[in-house]
Amino acid sequence: MRKLKRIVVGASVLVWVGVAVSTVPVAGAELTMADEIVQSKVVLQLEEDGRINWEELRVMVDQGHVTLFGEVASPEEKGWAETIASTVPGVHSIRNDVIVDVAHSPDYKIRLAVWDALKQTPALERNPTIKVSVRQAAVTLKGDVLDDLSKKAAEKATEGVSGVKNVINRLQVVDRLPPQKLNNIEVVR
Repeated sequence: MRKLKRIVVGASVLVWVGVAVSTVPVAGAELTMADEIVQSKVVLQLEEDGRINWEELRVMVDQGHVTLFGEVASPEEKGWAETIASTVPGVHSIRNDVIVDVAHSPDYKIRLAVWDALKQTPALERNPTIKVSVRQAAVTLKGDVLDDLSKKAAEKATEGVSGVKNVINRLQVVDRLPPQKLNNIEVVR
């Protein structure tokens, strides 16, 4: 019985030591408890504030010095991210390495969503001529389609995309689409 207790106690110590060793911070790799708290509070503030798209932002904290990085759609969002982070207790300084990327603008996101909607529309999924442009949430469709039904389907699919204010449908109905190359083989429809 004593021997069994020693084995159990010894195994418990080994398990405890193993856990302790696995959580020892590597130089610069782990945050201190205070840094973890500051980091979680900064992230929470960014998430709760409605002025920025926080999903593409990341936060690093080292002894209260915060580094913001990621991408936003405008210089205003970059400034707001820094302002929001500066309100968190425990933040000593902020380095704002956030990149302003127009590709994250609402028009760009709408354009991608319209492309996805058009690809899911059976009459349009293999049409290489359709071009989509977006300016201030107004979508313009250009290119060729084979019939009026396809033209209306493109317009309906585009109208169904969140954020689209209006659709300018400049699609033209043609007898056949221009040849398209698939694996170096010309496909005519």
